Amino acid sequence: MSKRNQVSYVRPAEPAFLSRFKERVGYREGPTVETKKIQPQLPDDDGNDSDKEDEQPQVVVLKKGDLTAEEVMKIKAEIKAAKAAFLFCHR
Repeated sequence: MSKRNQVSYVRPAEPAFLSRFKERVGYREGPTVETKKIQPQLPDDDGNDSDKEDEQPQVVVLKKGDLTAEEVMKIKAEIKAAKAAFLFCHR
C-alpha cells in the first residue's frame, strides 16, 4: 500500500502569545472548510420584501390606458391568492 494514502494533517496548538493577542483585539475565527458548506437557516419569508409601504414604486399615470395604484394593488392581490391556492393544492 502506498504511503501517500496515509498522510494526514494535524493542526498544531496555537501559541499562548497569539491566543492572548486575539483575545485582546476581539478576533473571531472565520469559517472552517467544514462550516463553509453549511447553509445558514433563513427566516421563513414569502419573498415579498418589496411590498413594504415605503419601498413601493411611484405610480405615474400618463395616458388613459396606464395602470393606477388601485389596479396594481388588485393585480398583486390576485397573484398572491393564486400562489396561495397553488401551494395549498400541491401539498
